[in-house]
Amino acid sequence: MTETSSQLHGWTRRNFLKAVGAAGAMMLFPWLAYAAESDELDAKANDLEASAAEKQAQADEMAAKLEALQAQFNEALERYNVANDAHEAAVDAMNEAQDRIDEATVRIAQLREQLSDRATAIYRKGEPSFIDVLFGSESFEDFVTNWDSMEKIGQQDAKLVQESKAAKAEAEAAREEYSKQEQIAAEELSKARAAKEELESTQASLQAEYDRMSEDIIAIHAEIEQIRMDADAAREKEEAAKKAAEEALAKQQAAASRPSAPRPSGGGSTSSTPSPSVSGWVNPAPGKFITSGFGYRASIGDYHQGVDLSCKYEPVYCMADGTVTTSGWFGTGGQAVTVNHGGGIVSWYLHGSQLLVSVGQKVSAGQQIMVSGNTGFSTGAHLHFQINVNSPNGVTGTAVNPTAYFGW
Repeated sequence: MTETSSQLHGWTRRNFLKAVGAAGAMMLFPWLAYAAESDELDAKANDLEASAAEKQAQADEMAAKLEALQAQFNEALERYNVANDAHEAAVDAMNEAQDRIDEATVRIAQLREQLSDRATAIYRKGEPSFIDVLFGSESFEDFVTNWDSMEKIGQQDAKLVQESKAAKAEAEAAREEYSKQEQIAAEELSKARAAKEELESTQASLQAEYDRMSEDIIAIHAEIEQIRMDADAAREKEEAAKKAAEEALAKQQAAASRPSAPRPSGGGSTSSTPSPSVSGWVNPAPGKFITSGFGYRASIGDYHQGVDLSCKYEPVYCMADGTVTTSGWFGTGGQAVTVNHGGGIVSWYLHGSQLLVSVGQKVSAGQQIMVSGNTGFSTGAHLHFQINVNSPNGVTGTAVNPTAYFGW
């Protein structure tokens, strides 16, 4: 939050603190707490927005990789389709070669049967020789005719033998072609399928990572929106606390401008600085000194809303008439008593070792209400004394500096 946005009706936080210090008046912790909370939430939201922007850049880069990978996948798919077509063509060639093998096998069987029949016939009848043809012919014309027939018979036998050889060769060639096409088809299809599956796996992995990043970005933006809403709520509380601060400061300045009344009875050491006083108020720890003052404590890093007094297991007195609103354990305050004095004024007495009053009990100024001690968040026996104004419930309210009313 900028300095300008933290102004209190024209006052910056820094100038307001100076005014409060100059008046010896209150320093309002709730206002600063809400302001610090809104600043912290804004800073956190800004950091998350930077983180979201970084993740978005990574997601955009991932999307670009997915797009490039898609192009590679399309190319691989095309190669796979081509290889698949080649595989189908090879299968067709394999089938055709098998048909040729089947046909050649049948033809070889037929030729073998014919050659077997011829061999049987020649064995039984005997093949006619040149002399048989010559002396078996009645004339030269008859001789030529007989010889021509014998030549044709020989040629037919030779043709059957050659055709058988050719059929065997065809069958061997078909078998070789079948084996070759089968190997080519298997290798091409295997390579194409492997490339396609690898790209599919890579693409699925990148897509899953991209989806996760997108979900993270959505979650971060949702968190940013919630934090911005919380910061706005803190700013609203800050504005309300500012208003209360202005009113409290105005009251204190008005009281300081009036003549100072005599210091209440039971007061400890006197203060050289005039401060407002309320008739009948009593110092809760007369004769003691402050061990830790009101306001910001750099050594601890917190804002002290009261004063710590050097009471070591000693009596603690109620500062004014009122009604006990708390008597018991009070968080880090340990054993404690709070008293509602009316008019929105409440006093706190923390870290006691023994409580002497109960909730709802009417008490009077100067009445002993507890014994100081070392309970709660405490590093030694003492009394934390605090005055709240503008209390809505008789316990909480806006803390003011007790040294404006008492001197130690």
